Amino acid sequence: MGSDADDGTKHYTIGDNLRHKGFYLDGIDELSRALHLQESALGAKDVAVAKTHYSLGLAFRASKEYKQGMQHLIKAAEIYEAADKSKYEQQIKNCKLNLARIHHSYGVDLQRTGNYDSSIVEHRKAVAIREAVLGRSHLETARSYYVMGCALSDRGDFDEALGDLRRALRIRLMVFGKDHLDTLEVVDNIGTVLYARGGLTADGIADYKAKVVSSLEFENAGDICCRKQEFDKGLVKYRKGLRLEEKCLGELHPTTVDIYLRMADAFGELGDVEASLIEYKCAITIYERMLGKFHVKMANIYTKLAGVLMEKGEYEGALSFYCKAYGIYDATLGLHDDTKQALMNVKLAAEKDRGAKSSMDILAKVEAEFKKRHPEMAGDDSLDKDDDDGDETEEKEGEDKKKDGKKKKKKKKEGAAKKKAEKSEEEFDII
Repeated sequence: MGSDADDGTKHYTIGDNLRHKGFYLDGIDELSRALHLQESALGAKDVAVAKTHYSLGLAFRASKEYKQGMQHLIKAAEIYEAADKSKYEQQIKNCKLNLARIHHSYGVDLQRTGNYDSSIVEHRKAVAIREAVLGRSHLETARSYYVMGCALSDRGDFDEALGDLRRALRIRLMVFGKDHLDTLEVVDNIGTVLYARGGLTADGIADYKAKVVSSLEFENAGDICCRKQEFDKGLVKYRKGLRLEEKCLGELHPTTVDIYLRMADAFGELGDVEASLIEYKCAITIYERMLGKFHVKMANIYTKLAGVLMEKGEYEGALSFYCKAYGIYDATLGLHDDTKQALMNVKLAAEKDRGAKSSMDILAKVEAEFKKRHPEMAGDDSLDKDDDDGDETEEKEGEDKKKDGKKKKKKKKEGAAKKKAEKSEEEFDII
């Protein structure tokens, strides 16, 4: 056994050196031999085996064997996490970042061949990892936003593309400034997407290109204020940025969703739950219009919204939104970290909930205030506790209520059919 382990180490050293020198196929051959010997001598869960999996993942990535590369990096991360999550924190991070780079490269290759749907799925996976590991203001995350915007534009989803290009522009503006070539590249691409989208004159496009930079400068200034705990000042900055964009593209446009989410967070920090929920409602409305009710971005907002309610002891409302988030994650991602966390959130909220009906009153107030601000959306009820929860009261309400109940059941079936159709139409977009 000791001989196998030693031979495995030798093959690993040779294979890793070949990989570093660019001889990827030869490196993969040596590393595969090392993996076989190490697993026989040390077991499949030894840290030395994880190291070999990691090197194999990088070699397969470099040779554009993306799926095999993913498998090895995922396996390496699993071994490190099982061994000692805190001790091997950096190794786990490296596995995840290189996994994101594989998704990124695979997405770009798919995009070049015109397979935009699959390309966008890969880009969303890269975005999800980079946001979780590096944050939403890192240049690698900006690269994912940028290529995502390009892929969405190529597919014809211009409004959603503008949202992702705006996110890329925010980061590059913050890091490089507004006169840097990388920043100007994104601004020019935004103009190209607006032209393809239609609806604006050449002057209108030029006006938006100037205004979006100013809006993002206000947004970044608002972020600085909020980091200093100056939430009132931050909200003033966010509102100024929001007004600039609304002048060009109208209210509740996808490019403004990030501002609404920032305002929701700021109101939450100030303890104004009702105002926070109103801003979340605006973001939800935008995503529902653009992506439908069963997109992962909806689940992300539901999770944040539920967190606000949990902090304020509104457990019944929190449980409702956690359940919605879990349903979306489970249907779209399957057995994924986000799905597992969503289930834990549901259990936590259920334990906290003591059946306090007053916890739903705030949602009714939010709906009323939202409809007052946006009268054109008066028929939208996406902050209701449940889409189909009238059944228990129907027996008490007489024949008219029973008829309403039948309509609700019909809608429920139609909603389920719609969800199933959406799932089969596309390999769910993942963020």
